Amino acid sequence: MIRFCLSLLALLLAGPLHAQEAPVARFDPDTILALKALQVLDQRINAIGYRLVEANSPFCADKTAQAGLLLHGIDQYPDQAVARYALGLDGPVAINAVAPGSPGAAAGLMPGDDLLAINGMKVEDMPLDDPAIAKQPPAYRRVAAANQQLQIVLTRTDVTLDILRGGEQRQVTVQSRLACPSRFQIAVSTDRGASANGEIVSVTSRMAEYFLDDAEFATVVAHELAHNLLNHRDRLNAQDVNRGFFGQFGKSASRIKSTEIEADRLSIWLMANAGYDPQAAVRFWTRYGKEHGKGIFSASTHYRWKKRVQLFEEEMAKMAAMDAVDGKYAPPLLIQSD
Repeated sequence: MIRFCLSLLALLLAGPLHAQEAPVARFDPDTILALKALQVLDQRINAIGYRLVEANSPFCADKTAQAGLLLHGIDQYPDQAVARYALGLDGPVAINAVAPGSPGAAAGLMPGDDLLAINGMKVEDMPLDDPAIAKQPPAYRRVAAANQQLQIVLTRTDVTLDILRGGEQRQVTVQSRLACPSRFQIAVSTDRGASANGEIVSVTSRMAEYFLDDAEFATVVAHELAHNLLNHRDRLNAQDVNRGFFGQFGKSASRIKSTEIEADRLSIWLMANAGYDPQAAVRFWTRYGKEHGKGIFSASTHYRWKKRVQLFEEEMAKMAAMDAVDGKYAPPLLIQSD
């Protein structure tokens, strides 16, 4: 059912829905299910991502404030009437997911809470002309501005949020807590894939459907997080690496592959420190490699699945030979990058 719903959603997000002006009773139930299925995946990736960045915080030289919140905005949905009905959005920006054990969860925040203001600044009044905001697609600028404001305040101190829940306005305080940097999101797509841009980890909805459990989900999220933590994007940019068609050949391919190998190696440590069984990486890539041996994950820039599994086993052997400190292992690649 989730696969059907998300496949439907991918088609729906390609353009506006005709039900926008229809009464609630005429909203397509499959559309509502698709939006709710997407929200479930958003909540899963947010929880997994927060668990990874929080658990590995002692080993990240650069840290950022993490509240464990995933925001979404009404503008990002082509049919706003359906989104408001299905997801409970009343204002321009709301909380879509709250990671367990996070400062947001401790503050009592819940998915569906409308975000009205951050430290007294109303969401509607947040400027959209900041260069970092202006480069976003128009439909995502308001939620990007809210994310930026939340980050700015939390970096300095605790933050006060005005929210609306069930028609009642209330105020909550979210504590500032530093962790490894990165945010996490589901990208609606009919393709299987994942990516990291230095700040955000994205996993496609089609890929997320394939995971059998959260440990497998964490396998891919940890790999992409490793790219961000090791500053691979900046490194490849400094080397003028071609990421297009010609990036599959020559020096560009070799340099990209080296970052993929590092990300595979580090991902095992990130998973183990967050309490995910590293053997899930072996299970996932073995199954995925046998069933989908061709494509981006077997291109010249990536090891084939058997060699990836070998890398995972090598890293697990290294951990087995070490003594954990407070149940965690210092990842060599992160320590070396300090």
